[in-house]
Amino acid sequence: MKNKLKNPVLRRLHELYKRMDQAYVETAGALGLSCAGCTDNCCETPFSHHTYIEWLDLSRAISALPEARLNEVRHNAEEWLRVQRGSMPGVIPRVPCPLSVPTESGLGCGLYEHRPMVCRLHGVPTYLVRPDGARLSFPGCEHAQELAKTKPDAALDRTMLLADLARLEMDLAGGVRGGRPRVNLSIAEIILVGPPTL
Repeated sequence: MKNKLKNPVLRRLHELYKRMDQAYVETAGALGLSCAGCTDNCCETPFSHHTYIEWLDLSRAISALPEARLNEVRHNAEEWLRVQRGSMPGVIPRVPCPLSVPTESGLGCGLYEHRPMVCRLHGVPTYLVRPDGARLSFPGCEHAQELAKTKPDAALDRTMLLADLARLEMDLAGGVRGGRPRVNLSIAEIILVGPPTL
């Protein structure tokens, strides 16, 4: 599905997404990481998403789905939330993302071009350098962690990617910092809530 991006901020988001994808490919290549044959599917990992711009982009792509697929996605989102909310404390159920579709190698994203940053960068080890110089590390999936034992320097620096995403978020708000509630939504919630009010 092609969803034309008339909004210049959304066009820039997709340019940033291409940079994220390239950084992921380079890091995965340096590690020798491949998803082929992996029994742990990222599409079953619950993620929270935190930007209005990604929420807007994904909502627009969802609303452009054919009616039958849209109804299926909404049903999947309701089921995902029911299972997540009904789980025991401390237990994170492995439930496919409401947007996932079957592929030859397992599950894949049904809106691949519009998947948010956390979905794009999940798997490989990443790190972030805060403005105060502190470095925060994120180890990646279990398979990546095993591979990283012999290649500890193979990690994706997401500092500038996040900084650029924050700039786009501000541009979407017309350059105004703050003033809106913080975003903390799952894909299921984004599907059921619809686009953000800007």
